[in-house]
Amino acid sequence: MHRTAFVLLALFFSLHLSAATKKPQLPAQYKKWIDQDVVYIITDEERKAFLALSTDDEREKFIENFWDIRNPLHSSDRNPYKEEHYARIEYANGHFGHESTTPGWRTDMGRAYILFGPPTSRHPFVGYSQIYPMELWFYDNKTSSPALPSFFYLLFYIDGDIGDYKFYRPFLDGPMKLVRGTQFNSNKDVYKFLQPMGGDVAHAVMSLVPSEPVDTVNYQPDMSSDMLVARIENFANVPSNVSKLREMRSLHAKVDSYFLVNQDRPVEISSLVLADPAGKYWLDYGVLIDDPKLGQRDGAQLKLSIAYRLTTASGETILENTEDRGYAAYEDTPSGVKQFAPFLVAGRLPIEPGAYKLMVEVTNREAQQTYKGETTVAVGPSKQAAFSGPLVTTSVDRVARPNPFQPFEYFGVQFHPAARHEINHPDPLRLLFELHEPPGATANYQMEYIVAPPLEKLGRRSSTEEIPHSEFKDGRLLKSKTIAVNDLENGDYRLIVNLRQAGSSEVLASANMPLRISTAKSELPLYFVSDTQALGRPGVAAYMRALEATSQKDEAAAAEYFRQALDQNPANIFAGQYLVQLYFSERKYAPIADLYKRLGIAAFKASPVTLAQIALSFRQSGDADQARNVITAGLGMYPGNATLSALQNRKP
Repeated sequence: MHRTAFVLLALFFSLHLSAATKKPQLPAQYKKWIDQDVVYIITDEERKAFLALSTDDEREKFIENFWDIRNPLHSSDRNPYKEEHYARIEYANGHFGHESTTPGWRTDMGRAYILFGPPTSRHPFVGYSQIYPMELWFYDNKTSSPALPSFFYLLFYIDGDIGDYKFYRPFLDGPMKLVRGTQFNSNKDVYKFLQPMGGDVAHAVMSLVPSEPVDTVNYQPDMSSDMLVARIENFANVPSNVSKLREMRSLHAKVDSYFLVNQDRPVEISSLVLADPAGKYWLDYGVLIDDPKLGQRDGAQLKLSIAYRLTTASGETILENTEDRGYAAYEDTPSGVKQFAPFLVAGRLPIEPGAYKLMVEVTNREAQQTYKGETTVAVGPSKQAAFSGPLVTTSVDRVARPNPFQPFEYFGVQFHPAARHEINHPDPLRLLFELHEPPGATANYQMEYIVAPPLEKLGRRSSTEEIPHSEFKDGRLLKSKTIAVNDLENGDYRLIVNLRQAGSSEVLASANMPLRISTAKSELPLYFVSDTQALGRPGVAAYMRALEATSQKDEAAAAEYFRQALDQNPANIFAGQYLVQLYFSERKYAPIADLYKRLGIAAFKASPVTLAQIALSFRQSGDADQARNVITAGLGMYPGNATLSALQNRKP
C-alpha cells in the first residue's frame, strides 16, 4: 500500500501533522501543479500532505496516486478524468479572462468550467444600457455530488463594467448590483425588467436553483444560493466529496495491495451492541490476531497497525481511525524458544440507531500486506421483540474499578469473547445478549437454546427459559445464560437461539452460529485499543454520535449531539461548523447568534462560509453591529475571501 499520499487521522477531529521545520522551497513544477493545475480539485487534506513531502520521488508518487484514485478506468493506462481536466484548463485559458490580464483558469468562469465542464446552456446579456454585462449558465448536475442541486444556474457579471466576470450572489450582491440608471429603485423593479429577456435570468437574480420559488411579495433573494456559490468556491472540500475521495483511495489501495489471510478467510470480528442505563447504545468489537503474518515481530511483541472504519449501509464513511502499536504475543516454551500465542484486540464505539458496516483492517507494514474483515451492525428498537447477540464468552470477571469505556465490560463485569465461538471442554457455554421489546408491550417471552451437531438430527440439545415482562426496564433487558455442555464430545456444533412470545410457537427473532468445543486453550489474552479511553474526553463521544446521526438523516439528534460536543469542548471547531450549517439550513438564526455570543469566534474559525452564515444570522436577528464584527474578524483570518468581502460590501 502506498503511504506517500497522506495519512488520515479523522477520529479525533483534527489533522495531526508534525510540527514544521522549515522545508526547502517547493520546486517550480510542483508549485505550479498544486497552485494552478489542481488548485480547484485538491482537498485541504491532500494539499497539506503534499506540502509535507520532502523529496521529488515522494511528490511524483503522490501525483500518480492523486490521478489514479480519480481514474474512472481503474488499472488502465488511460485516465479520462485527467485528460478532461487538462482540456478544461486549456479551454478556460483560451476563452476567459479577456476583459483583463487575468489567466482564464483564475477567473470565476474558468473555475466553474474546470469543475463542471461546459454548461448545458449559456445566455450572454451584453450591450444593454440598463444592465451591466452578464452571462447566465445552466447546469445539469453530472457530478453526482449531493452538495449541488440536480439543476442550478450560475450567473456571472462585470461589476461596474470593470474587470472580469465574477460570480453573482443573489443575497449578498442583490439584483440592484446588476443594473444602472435611476429607473430601478427596488429588487422588484429589476425582476420585472428582466422577466421578458428570456433564459430565466429573472429567476436567477433571485435564486440560482430553478426549482426554488421566487419571493414575489417582498422580492427578497434566497440565501441558499449564496451558500451554493460558496460550496462551488470550495468544492473540493465539500464533506461528501472528501468522503467519496477517501472511499476511492481506500478501494484503490485494496486493488493495489490488499489481500486476505490465506486468500479465503477474513479477519474475524466479534461484535455486540448493547445499551447503557441511559439508553445510549455502544458497539464493542474484538479482532482475532491468530497469525504472526498479521504483524511485524519485535522481540516478544507483534507490531500491528489496526484500522477501523464505520460506514453507512451503503458504504459512506462516518468514522475511521488507525492505531500502530505492539502487543505481547510470544510466550516462553520448555525448549526456551518463544512461540506465537493468539490474542484479541478490542475497541468500543458509541453508536446511534441505524444500519452500519464495521470494517477492520490489520496491516503488516514491513510486508506491505493488509488483511480485512467486516460485519454488519443494526442498532435501535424494532417493531417487534428482538435481541442483540448472543456473544459467546469464555469467562466472566468482576471488575474492581469499572470503566464505562472499556470494551465488553458491562455493569462492572468483564466478559471475554470466545474467538471463533470456541469454548474449552469442560467449561460451560456462556452467552450474553440484550432483549428489546417494542413500546407498550406487556407480553412475557420464552428463549430457546439449541446446541446441535451440524449433520446429526438426533443429537440436538435443547433448553428453554421463561422471561417475564416485569424484568424489562425501559424496553430492554440484559441477559447472561450459562449452559452445561461438558458431556458433549469435542467437535463442531451449531448454536441456535430463538425468541418467542410466551405460549406462542411463532419465532420473533433468531440467531444461528457455529460453535466449537475442544480441549485447546480457548480464552485468549484480551487487549484494548488505547483510543477507547479517549471516549472519556469531553465532547468526543457526543461528536461521534453527531456524525452517526447525520449519516442516518436524523438532523434533530445530530444538532443536539453537536451542541453537546461544543458545550463539553468549545475547541471542537468541526462541531461548531456542522452545527451552524444544520441550524442555517433550517433558518434557525437565533440559535446561531446565541452560540456565537456564548462561545466566541474560536469555535467557528475553521471555515469562512461558517463565519458568513453567522454574520447573516446576526443580520436576520436584527443585530447589524455584531454581523459587522464577525465579518471584520473573518476577513482578518481570511483576507480577500469572496463570500465575506461580498457580505461586507452589501448593505444590511
